[in-house]
Amino acid sequence: MQLFFRGKKEKITLNTEHIARIIAVHKERYALWDEEHGEYYGKLKASHFYHNSRFPYPVTGDLVKCQYVETGDSVITETLPRKTYIQRFDAWSASNAQAIAANVDEVFILTSANHDFNLKRLHRYLAVCRQGKAHCTVVITKADVNPFAEDLLQVAKMDLPDTDVLLISAMTGQGIDEIEARMPAGSISVFLGSSGVGKSTLVNYLAGREVMDVNGIREDDSKGRHTTTHRQMIFLESGAMVIDVPGMRELALLDAEEGLQQTFKTVADFEGQCRFSDCTHENEPGCAVRAAIERGELTEKTLREYKSLQTEAKRKRRDWAIAVSKHRKELQNSPKRKR
Repeated sequence: MQLFFRGKKEKITLNTEHIARIIAVHKERYALWDEEHGEYYGKLKASHFYHNSRFPYPVTGDLVKCQYVETGDSVITETLPRKTYIQRFDAWSASNAQAIAANVDEVFILTSANHDFNLKRLHRYLAVCRQGKAHCTVVITKADVNPFAEDLLQVAKMDLPDTDVLLISAMTGQGIDEIEARMPAGSISVFLGSSGVGKSTLVNYLAGREVMDVNGIREDDSKGRHTTTHRQMIFLESGAMVIDVPGMRELALLDAEEGLQQTFKTVADFEGQCRFSDCTHENEPGCAVRAAIERGELTEKTLREYKSLQTEAKRKRRDWAIAVSKHRKELQNSPKRKR
């Protein structure tokens, strides 16, 4: 198939449609990769994405159908079904949702053994990622800088009984073998965490070379600067793939009911035993959650956090539904759609 683009005299040849992987997103331009052509760039076919929203916009990790162009941007025609999809609430987005990654096999949630260590934030990350059907491992980095890092490991394991928790150091190599064991050839992993927790340092260690820029952190509050500016897939010598994303200190929930129940599995299990399905776990008779607290099998603190995140998730889900409905109406009434 041959096309002339926007009056240019250059002839563009579109090859047969094939499948490619999205390895980075640069606004309206996408970096793609496939075994036959290697890395190249593409743009969305407007009639399939912008004008009638037949397919969701691709994100890093997605598989897409693509018409390869030898002398210009290829044409992305379809986003294929995803096995996992991680997103968070974003008030600045038209749809109130921001995609993080797709089709990941393992999510490594990084927190460093300093001021960044925060169990509540870990609960948020876990709820968001589990809502997207992804398997999660919590990784405490920079074990070499804190003599009490082992204590933090035990605290995390006690608070997250249904989650694998690792303690590592990219400076000494401690625990790196446990990371690599969870990244077999052909798998896709994503590293999530605040700026400065060591995501890029860990990527460089795994890659065996410097593929990501690394900045230090402020010693007074352990806060780092963004070294990763966009979501980017990196290919490792082992055959595994890893997605490095910009640091995210804030992670608002979006439609995360299932993820919350998995993260707070103990609470959810007792909740299912309550006499009333709408039990608020306050003073209702037959409340299995209150009974568990009285027996010392559950803490008030855990229940409060679970209920707080549940309330937030329900509110954000409502806001999201309103935003999506408004966005669809705007697309339907847009001049481009009416052409």
